[in-house]
Amino acid sequence: MQIECHPYAQRRHWQERLAQEGIQLECWFPLGGRDSKGAILQDPVITRIAKAHGKSAAQAIIRWHMQEGFSVIPGSSNPAHIRENNDVLDFALSNAEMVAIRALDKEKRYFNMSLEDQRKWFGQWNPTD
Repeated sequence: MQIECHPYAQRRHWQERLAQEGIQLECWFPLGGRDSKGAILQDPVITRIAKAHGKSAAQAIIRWHMQEGFSVIPGSSNPAHIRENNDVLDFALSNAEMVAIRALDKEKRYFNMSLEDQRKWFGQWNPTD
C-alpha cells in the first residue's frame, strides 16, 4: 500500500495494520516531497547521522526506510539525484541512529489535498490511460 511516509510522518498505525495483513508499505514522499521545502533534509538529527556516514541527508533517510523494511522509491528527474539515491547499499544505520530517526515522528504530513480536490484531480484520469 502506498502512503505518505517519511521520518516526520511514520504512519505507525498503518505500519502495524499492514504488517498484520502481510501487506508491504510503499513510501510515497519518502523525503517529504516538494511541499516540505526540504525540512526533513535539513533536520539536525538526520544531517548529523548523514555526516557520520559521509552521506547526504537524502541517502540517510532512504537507508532508514530500507532498514525499516519499507519499499521506498524517491522521485527525481535529476540524474545526479537519481544516482545519489541509489548509492545507499554501502552503509548501515546503527540501532541508536534508527531510534533517533524514529523519534522524529510527529505525524507531519505534507500532502494535504482535500477529498473534494482529490476527486477532481483523480477523476480526470481514465483507468485505461
